[in-house]
Amino acid sequence: MRLFALHEGFYAGVRQRIELLADACNRENIAFVCIDSLTCDYSDIPKLTRNDLLYNFARGSAVLESLLLNDEVTTFYIKNPQLTTFRSTPDWSVIHQKAGFQAPRTIYHLTADRSLLRKYVDYLGGFPVIIKLRGGTRGIGTIKIESWENLISTVDYLVTTADTFMMREFIGSDYGARVIVLENEVILSSKFLFQEHDFRNAPLDLALVYEPLEPDADTEKLCIDAVRAANIEMAGVDILFDRQKRPYLLEINFPTGFGSFGNNAEYVLSRMLRHLIGKSERSRG
Repeated sequence: MRLFALHEGFYAGVRQRIELLADACNRENIAFVCIDSLTCDYSDIPKLTRNDLLYNFARGSAVLESLLLNDEVTTFYIKNPQLTTFRSTPDWSVIHQKAGFQAPRTIYHLTADRSLLRKYVDYLGGFPVIIKLRGGTRGIGTIKIESWENLISTVDYLVTTADTFMMREFIGSDYGARVIVLENEVILSSKFLFQEHDFRNAPLDLALVYEPLEPDADTEKLCIDAVRAANIEMAGVDILFDRQKRPYLLEINFPTGFGSFGNNAEYVLSRMLRHLIGKSERSRG
């Protein structure tokens, strides 16, 4: 059995993911085939079979993944798509909004139009509001806006850039969680604490701020349902708890960074691979 593991170049954390996945495959007696979509030979794309597993474990590689996907290869998708169209985590948020999950209200297109901005601020519950870079990671490009003057001066600049942004409701919170869902089960949950003088849930050093968390039944259900709604079986779910301890779905991360696994990385990766192995075996009868 082979695991075809895809990535697109080397941004922060990719080499660590490769090492952890390779070690996990070795423990499970799976051949590890790692492919960089930026340097692979597109004239010789392998045809994957029921004996193969496929995991696009980093951002990018959508075209290569689409070329490798078929009805036989085993993946973390509930039903293998013919085409991977995912671009960034906000794409999943569109699905979740349509499904009515409890999440911050969101405007998916930033504009400098003053009349629309006034409507948007009212819709989002007033100041402060959040402006978020689509596709950003670790909180980079996430901006808290406290006033109208701050908003228009910031937006007038952002709309001149090549980046795309969205606006979100600000949820006052003391902590949140990263919840790892595998199929219909929460297999790991970590509470994240905000860094001093920072409103973002994206610490640079994960080990300093994550601690174990036992989510309640409502939070577990929200996480599991959010993952299934995206046609996937495994993801890292980011939850924010308001001051009344109510959970808000921020986003799901598929793929998800392994850094939040901490000392549980070996356990989580083994669970992930054994899930794929079992799914492959069942498909072969």
